[in-house]
Amino acid sequence: MLGGLSKRARRLTFACAGYPAALRGLADAPAKLRVVGELPDLQRAISIVGTRRADDEALDFAYSLAREAVLNGFAVVSGGAIGIDRAAHEGAVDGGGRTMVVLPTGLDAPYPRANHDLFERVCEAGCLLTEVEDGADPRPGRFLTRNRLIAALGRSTIVVQAPSRSGALSTARFAKRLGRPVFVVPASPWDPRGSGNLSLLAKGARICVRPADVLSETALAGRGRRPDSPKKVEKTHDFSNLTQPEQTILQSLGGRARHPEDLCERTGIPAFEVQQSILRLLVRGLIEEKPGGRYQRCRTGSQPY
Repeated sequence: MLGGLSKRARRLTFACAGYPAALRGLADAPAKLRVVGELPDLQRAISIVGTRRADDEALDFAYSLAREAVLNGFAVVSGGAIGIDRAAHEGAVDGGGRTMVVLPTGLDAPYPRANHDLFERVCEAGCLLTEVEDGADPRPGRFLTRNRLIAALGRSTIVVQAPSRSGALSTARFAKRLGRPVFVVPASPWDPRGSGNLSLLAKGARICVRPADVLSETALAGRGRRPDSPKKVEKTHDFSNLTQPEQTILQSLGGRARHPEDLCERTGIPAFEVQQSILRLLVRGLIEEKPGGRYQRCRTGSQPY
C-alpha cells in the first residue's frame, strides 16, 4: 500500500541547484516542488501522453515506445493517469529505465488511486513530482496546469491517442508554445478516440509511427519539419519521401475513389499495410476520404504536414 510519500519527499525551490532546468524558463515556473525518488536526466527525456480510454493497440504502442526509449538512454515523462500514461510508465519501468510521474495532486492522496501500485514502482525507477500541496482536490484546473510541466520536462511531446476534448491536447499546445517538437501517432479517421491526433497533424505536428521518429537528435532538436517552400512541393509533386507501398497505392488510386479492400486486391499489399499507408497519405493531404469508406487521390499535391 502506497503511503508516507509526504515524509519521503524532498523540497526543491527555484533557488536550489537541483531544481529542473527545463522548468526555469516557464513564465509561471513553480516556486517549489516536491519529489519522491530520483530525478532522471532530463537532457534526454520525452513526454508521452494520451487518453485514459485508449484501445489496446494504442496502449501497446505507448508501452513499446517508452520501453524502446529507455533502452536507448531516454527518460519518460507522463502524468500517471490510467490509459496511455500508465502504459508509458510501465514500458519505461519494465525496460529498466527512468520515468517521472507529474502529479496533479499532493502526495497525501496521489491521483489516481487505481495507479498507486504503479507509483510505488516509479519511486524506485525514477520519481513522483508535484507542485501541489497536500490536501488539494483533483479539480480539472490542476490537470491543465500540471500539463504545462509535462510539456516543459520533455524535450519533445508524443501524443499517442487523444479525442478532440483531451488533456493531452493541452500538453501538446504547451509544448508548441515552448518550441518543443510535437509528434502524433496517426489515427483512424473513423475512431473518435483519435480525432485529436488528426487535428494536431493537420496543424503541423510531426508523424510518429515508430520509435526512431522521435528518438534521434534531429527529432529532439525540432529540425526536419516541413519544406520551406510549399509552392515548390505543389509544383513538382515530389513524392520521393513516400514509402514504396504509399507510392503504389497512390498510383492505384488514379482519379477514382476505391475501397481499401479493392486496393489490397489491386496491389497485393496486406490489408494492415494498406490501412497504415492510407492514414499517412491522408494526413499528408495527398488523398481524401469519400462516402462509403473509399479514398481518392487529391487533384493537386498538398504540402505534407
